[in-house]
Amino acid sequence: MRSLLEKILRRSRLMASPYYWGFEVQRHVLAPQRRAAVARWIARRRRQPVGTAETLETQALVQDMRRQGYHMLTGLVTPEQVAEMHAYFSAHEAHDPYRPTLGRFMPLTEAKPETHVAYFEAATVIAAPHAVALANHPRLLAGLEALFGCKPSIGYLAAWWSLPGDGTPEHAEQFHRDVDDWAFYKFFLYLTDVDERSGPHVYVPGSHDSTTHLAIRRYTDREAAELGAEIYFIGPAGNCFLENTYGFHRGLPPRDRPRLIFQVTYCLMGLPYAPAKPVAALPPGFDPFVNRFYLKSESIVR
Repeated sequence: MRSLLEKILRRSRLMASPYYWGFEVQRHVLAPQRRAAVARWIARRRRQPVGTAETLETQALVQDMRRQGYHMLTGLVTPEQVAEMHAYFSAHEAHDPYRPTLGRFMPLTEAKPETHVAYFEAATVIAAPHAVALANHPRLLAGLEALFGCKPSIGYLAAWWSLPGDGTPEHAEQFHRDVDDWAFYKFFLYLTDVDERSGPHVYVPGSHDSTTHLAIRRYTDREAAELGAEIYFIGPAGNCFLENTYGFHRGLPPRDRPRLIFQVTYCLMGLPYAPAKPVAALPPGFDPFVNRFYLKSESIVR
């Protein structure tokens, strides 16, 4: 009964979003080529980037994303920035999205044994040091503009702890595809050191273009292996990458040490996971259109 109640609560929150039905429509079109065609149609009607010369770095990003579905990023954050973000999130409460009745808690000291992940509220994430600047990093936005064919939108900001347990996966710790928008890409930043036993992100390169295993469900390791060999994203705090998570992926449940991660989802349309209205003021120098779902601007953006 409790599990059913928690599922109903999660669903009702999604349905309250003005973007819910658009989100639901695209989840019924799963063939990659058809999704890409609709995304191109939408992009032509979105805000177009100012014409600038494409750099070799942007070209490499686009090539990697098209070919293998991910691109490793270097030099985006400093060790000092990573340390500040880690300290900030370590001092804030979070919640278990799959068990909302547990309320808020300090993840590293008060989490229940059954909790696998502890997410931070939208207002907490947007106020984190460097979060807005990283989400708007010029190198990232340049690559995303080239991928989308229009200005991207920050559709979802998230940060969460993955907590050690017995290694039994649940929910997103099993292989799956994200089906968030007609086209979308996710930026991941490790805020803790990550090895094989501390919950690495796992991806199947090239699976974003696969025409099989398209049903929206969790998949076994054996099914994922049918699409190719998986890779583990392992590295020190500060390691970051961009990924098309329509491809097969998972976050392994940690065994020894918790993992803290920061994520930005870039999309074409609004996402039901985002707050119902902006939660903070737009700082000077940031694009109102790119940030319209989280940051309130005096100007009207569409």
